[in-house]
Amino acid sequence: MTAIDVFKQSLNFYAQLFNKIFWLSVASSIVPLIHSAIFGTAQPSGLGLLVMMLMSMFFSVYMMSLVHQYSTEQDDSLSSAFTLAVGKVMPVALTSIVMGLFVMLAVIPAAIVAGILASGISDEVLKNTLMVAIIAIPVCMIMYRCFFAAYYTLVDGLNPIEALKASNQQIKGNKLAFNGFMVLGALTGVYGLALVLLNLMIAVNPLLLGVFEFGLNVFVLPMFTVFIYRLFVVTKETQKIDEEL
Repeated sequence: MTAIDVFKQSLNFYAQLFNKIFWLSVASSIVPLIHSAIFGTAQPSGLGLLVMMLMSMFFSVYMMSLVHQYSTEQDDSLSSAFTLAVGKVMPVALTSIVMGLFVMLAVIPAAIVAGILASGISDEVLKNTLMVAIIAIPVCMIMYRCFFAAYYTLVDGLNPIEALKASNQQIKGNKLAFNGFMVLGALTGVYGLALVLLNLMIAVNPLLLGVFEFGLNVFVLPMFTVFIYRLFVVTKETQKIDEEL
């Protein structure tokens, strides 16, 4: 099976679950709009930002739970997925936090090395570009290797350290996982380009731009959730087959 095959499976899976996952995506995307409607264009307070982050995390886990539940039990009940999400949101959040700490630990020595290597460059643009590139290498590597950690916590109930180790083991040397992330990267690039084009085309009307961005997010982000989950499941199965051989 190729990464494109996994993507085609994901499209079919997304279509079957669309009438349920769509509303979760609407709820997730509408949270920042509600905040903007209440507080206007002012920068959110620390408490407001925390609330939005928690709501975003919950709906993300809610969608992951619904996709997992439907994949394993053919059950698209939002109430059952809600129950699962309530029990999993804190463990998944903790795994994400630990992963973020590992990323920060990689950033510090990378930033020191980048500063030393770029210290003799007088051109500020070139200097900053080099520093960003050097820092990005270990960050991208850690995020790539640990990308499935949250799914291991959700599906298998692993603690953060176990989940990070399991994700690293699953992705290491897995060609399908690498190709899948290349497809995901291409899709993310297209998504980003669409957002840029929307900003260029309707920059004079912020309200209309917000409506279009909201609609794009509602349809696209659940597709990413389904694709990543399917990639997690398929690569996990191929890993088991390889271990048996």
